[in-house]
Amino acid sequence: MTRLVGIVVHNWPLKLGAVALATVLYAGLVVSQNVRVRLGPIPIERSGQAADVYVAAITPDSVSQVRYFAPADVASRITNASFRATIDLSGVRPAPGGASVSVPVTVEPVVGAEAGLQVTGWSPSTVSVRLEEVIDKTVRIRVEAGKPPEGLTATPPVLDRTTAIVRGPASAVQKVDAAVARVTIDASGIDVDEDVELIPVDARGDPVSPVNLDPRTVHVRIRVGQQLTTRTVPVVPIVSGSPASGYAVASITVEPIAVTVSGERDVLETLERIETVPLSIADRSSDVDETVGLAPPEGVVVEGEPTVHIRIDIVAETGSRTFVAAVVLDGTGDDLIYGLTGGSVGVTLGGPLAALTAVDPKTLRAHADVRGLAAGTHEIALTVPVPAGLDLLAVSPVRITITIVAVATPTPEPTPTPTPAPTPTPGP
Repeated sequence: MTRLVGIVVHNWPLKLGAVALATVLYAGLVVSQNVRVRLGPIPIERSGQAADVYVAAITPDSVSQVRYFAPADVASRITNASFRATIDLSGVRPAPGGASVSVPVTVEPVVGAEAGLQVTGWSPSTVSVRLEEVIDKTVRIRVEAGKPPEGLTATPPVLDRTTAIVRGPASAVQKVDAAVARVTIDASGIDVDEDVELIPVDARGDPVSPVNLDPRTVHVRIRVGQQLTTRTVPVVPIVSGSPASGYAVASITVEPIAVTVSGERDVLETLERIETVPLSIADRSSDVDETVGLAPPEGVVVEGEPTVHIRIDIVAETGSRTFVAAVVLDGTGDDLIYGLTGGSVGVTLGGPLAALTAVDPKTLRAHADVRGLAAGTHEIALTVPVPAGLDLLAVSPVRITITIVAVATPTPEPTPTPTPAPTPTPGP
């Protein structure tokens, strides 16, 4: 027995290591029998991409091989759709000169995949990504219209806007020269009055992509008829209502002062002006600065923007008014008597009529400062506090005469001395 134990424990570290190695090799054999390879392609999805970054290229754009572990009963149901390949672009910015950057790829089972499915590796592990900065710029809108039917003429197109904003990768946006609206004029000669899709084009007229336009459409109006012509006429602003009481219109300006209109020749020959939509200034006490529409007569179309800018300067009406103000003495003494030549004066105020109307005469005072004045006759200048927003134009009289009399101190009467009563003489 002792000999058997000795055989077992003899050189035991080496024997224990051999057992461990055999276990690992066996486990590896078992696992290797269940590790499988799935050939792609599995499309690479993007996450964390910044709004101002455009992905110009991902090379390659898919995972070609996935190594995974799955039990035998599960392996038969595994497809490419069982895996999800992604790259995280959070914080990844375009490289100088448009160079590509290397971004690691992550592959994992999709949510709800077969139980026991484990991804052990994939190829490629990284991809090259080329990014571009997203920019925008404003471009003009141009209309390309077909020819009108024979015998008819077409007016220049009228658009509801003249520019559009193009946005996209810098290399593409820089190529865009204009946003084109292509319009076909119907053979029947019907006027064009519709929204037309805008197409970004380069200087040669070729479409540019990938970019976006804002807006995507423009409203185009084209008159089609016989003997159509154009004419420039002045704009007349139409104002309704009156400013608030005490206010008046100082000036009215309109921009532009004239617009070009189109229509039948006989209609335009009698057209002398274009009026605006009425702009109300009822009860306004401040300036008006607004954009209003034009109101062309029937058969007349305004070319370009059918609106104008109107500014109306409204100012307060001014005037003057005279009030009666009571005279108030400041700094009187208790031992003096004050006499005035008049208890009130006339005060003339000037300024906005609304402010003059709001003055309460009972609150007006003309102040005379009599501090330190001795008994006698004095001429004192008057000061009048003026309500906010008004000016003091005149005080009548400017000075008043004040007579000051000292109060007489009464002479005290002497106190009578009492006469002592006679002392009675006692009898015998």
